[in-house]
Amino acid sequence: MGLLSAVAGSAYLSSQIQWLVDQVVNNRIPDSRAGCALAFGAIYKSVGGLAGGPILKTIVNILMSLATDPHPVVHFWAMSALTQVVNAANLSYSPFVPTTLGMVANIYLLETHEPDGGSLGSVNIRGDLPAYQVICRLLHAIIGVLGPELQEPGKVRSLVFLLVHEFGEETDEGLAVEAIKCIQQFLMFAPSEVDVPRLVSTFRSHLASTRRPLKVSAITALYQIVQRDAILLSKIGGNTLVEDLFGLLDDDPSLDGVRNVITSWLQSTASSLPSSWIDLCQRIMTRTAPVQRAPPPQQHGSRPALIDDEGQSLGGEVMQASSGLSSRWRTQLFALGCLHNIIIAVAESGREEHFDPVLAKRSGINSRQMLFSRVADLIRMAFSASAALVTDVRLAGLVVLRDVVEVSYVDLVRASS
Repeated sequence: MGLLSAVAGSAYLSSQIQWLVDQVVNNRIPDSRAGCALAFGAIYKSVGGLAGGPILKTIVNILMSLATDPHPVVHFWAMSALTQVVNAANLSYSPFVPTTLGMVANIYLLETHEPDGGSLGSVNIRGDLPAYQVICRLLHAIIGVLGPELQEPGKVRSLVFLLVHEFGEETDEGLAVEAIKCIQQFLMFAPSEVDVPRLVSTFRSHLASTRRPLKVSAITALYQIVQRDAILLSKIGGNTLVEDLFGLLDDDPSLDGVRNVITSWLQSTASSLPSSWIDLCQRIMTRTAPVQRAPPPQQHGSRPALIDDEGQSLGGEVMQASSGLSSRWRTQLFALGCLHNIIIAVAESGREEHFDPVLAKRSGINSRQMLFSRVADLIRMAFSASAALVTDVRLAGLVVLRDVVEVSYVDLVRASS
């Protein structure tokens, strides 16, 4: 219906809108009313903002009315369609923002829209169609319309912040994902109004969640924060947060967003704090997975089972430890890549005190924080990696050795001696 309305002309568009309005008024079947709501959203999205201007008010009024319907099928798809309309209209939706926000606040207080509210016959339906999540998606679209206007004090901004805060306090993890997306827009449009330390603490708790979508959303938000102010994130999270992120790679190497956060953080701070990053990478390289000891051998009757003490001490535990290490080789490979980036970042920073101990002493800089004092550690880690079982780790170790040689090797060796 949306595509037909876009190509068939204004007369057909008007007739379709009128027919849908009549269906909503006269047809009380929930599925039919929900289908009409979806049709309204599809028509406006396909027609576009310019041609859809004359019908925008009608569509918004109908969808807002359907959004208050007590049946979960109707109000869920009505708010989904309204979200579609807001995203398609963009700035053209500005006149309807205050009314829509008031509707969202009222709906949030309705018992019929609560996860445990409504009639007993719609319990299973509410589980599949969570109203609060789609309300938060609608709020996300409204925030996109407001944009930089969120920096200006007023009732609209206060209501938006209050609603997002309330959604963020809910225990539902799916709703927490949607709330994080709204908070990301706050970080973009009104960063001065956001309590970043509190957010980082919340995101750290989400990193330990067993729900992957929530974990990914927290990682994405951290990436936005580190791109905006890596120094602030270093003061708030410190090495503990970075180690938590590396720990996520141990559990799930496919979380590429973790690598993006660490890489962006490192590139912003490595030139000023190379020693701290090297210490961190050293801990990551030497950290091993917990070794699970084999259960004691079973005894048959009164005769104890024969145990090969030498074989058990030199064979079994070593094999278990090596299997634990091998499961972390991707994390170790990434840590070696971080070492490479540290050396390159320091070399490109142009700070000669990292390679000249005399200049560092004359400047009153702690030599422990300079790169020349960490040559032995860099070589030790790179040499150990170059003898690893995994080929990629060996190659990465050789790359770090090459970096040490190429980046002012003579000054570094003289300083370390």
